[in-house]
Amino acid sequence: MKQVTLREYDYLRVGQLGEKEVRGSRLAVAIPQSAFDYLEGLLEQEESKQYSDDHTLFLKRRGKRLFQVQSYVGVLQTPCGTQIEILPKISDATKEGNIQSRKILLRMLRYLKDANFKQGSDAHLHKAPMHLLELFMTYFLQEVNTLVKRGVRSDYVAKEENQAFLKGKLLINQQIRVNAVQQQRFFCAYDEYEPNRPENRLIHTALLKVSKLSQNANNQRLCRELMFVFADVPVSKNIRQDFSKCKSNRAMTHYQHPLEWCRLILNEESTVPSAGRTQTISILFPMEKIFEDYVAAMLRKRLGQEYSVSTQEQRKYLCIDPKKFQLKPDIVIRKGDECWVADTKWKMIDENEAKHGVSQSDMYQLYTYGKKYGDNCKGLFLLYPKNKSFVESIRFKFDGALWLECLPFDCEAKLKSDPVSIKSYLEGCDYI
Repeated sequence: MKQVTLREYDYLRVGQLGEKEVRGSRLAVAIPQSAFDYLEGLLEQEESKQYSDDHTLFLKRRGKRLFQVQSYVGVLQTPCGTQIEILPKISDATKEGNIQSRKILLRMLRYLKDANFKQGSDAHLHKAPMHLLELFMTYFLQEVNTLVKRGVRSDYVAKEENQAFLKGKLLINQQIRVNAVQQQRFFCAYDEYEPNRPENRLIHTALLKVSKLSQNANNQRLCRELMFVFADVPVSKNIRQDFSKCKSNRAMTHYQHPLEWCRLILNEESTVPSAGRTQTISILFPMEKIFEDYVAAMLRKRLGQEYSVSTQEQRKYLCIDPKKFQLKPDIVIRKGDECWVADTKWKMIDENEAKHGVSQSDMYQLYTYGKKYGDNCKGLFLLYPKNKSFVESIRFKFDGALWLECLPFDCEAKLKSDPVSIKSYLEGCDYI
């Protein structure tokens, strides 16, 4: 299997698979010419568009034969079979660091909104470390296996056939046209109860794709067993149409998670613009969104029920007459009439740099939030991932009683520990 692993903002170049060279503070990782040409085609396709869409390409051109990956994490497979794994820039670019980065990423993904990672387990990371694509396929197979144990649903399928016996309703026009000579046969219309329904067709199609991609023996074995269960179900001939026909009712609730995985595996939800290519796979997520959702989830766990935590709140406007330029702070924490506004920034800052590495535009943004939320706003926070160069909070005073606190958020902390001691700031800061 042709696999390469790199981190956010590393480079991709043409060369012998996996070769690495240092370029500044980043690594340039080599991939085959065929894989590079495929990525170049994606980039040219996106650059040639005259309009914007939901896709923000995870690559940027940094020279004639050099690409830089952006702040997206996950895995991409090219038609030639090369798998490109992109990990967050949390740990060092070593084998042990990559394992740690995968573990942290999977933990954070469980709290990503509209993504199905809540059922995942880290157990296999310790037994046999896998690349992300293999891990994602493991989660999918676990979900389908759970579905099979709860029961594969069947449905009534309308059929019209020329039979040797009368079954259902006799179609007179077809009977006269087809059986004028063979009068012993009957052209009938009837409903048959069988598992050939769109949900099962999609799962069978995804299992077939996983069987061709997986290199793990346990995954291959489980995939064969599950494909045997769906052997009487045909594969999907129109994936998008079958997704539109999927039913959502109480009898089908246990299909929800497997179908979400099917959307990812069959590229119906992808950040890569080649979403219709079923021979490839791309499961990529913006790291800024992962970090924001993870921080919000951890704050809800840490603060308890006395505080409410909302994300992307849309209550305030920069201009009030007319109401224009809506403000959308990442996180708003409320307790009664009081509130605290926080923004998450997926950026490795260095407290020893000028201005401590904090962006001036971020300061303007938080200052605006503080002013627009008025006297009810008791504090402002910028939450950055904790790293070796940023381990203690940094405080800035604006004017009056308005302060801003830059806090290091520990992504490596276990869920039952405190990833950020924000409650102590809410309950003990002198500006409350």
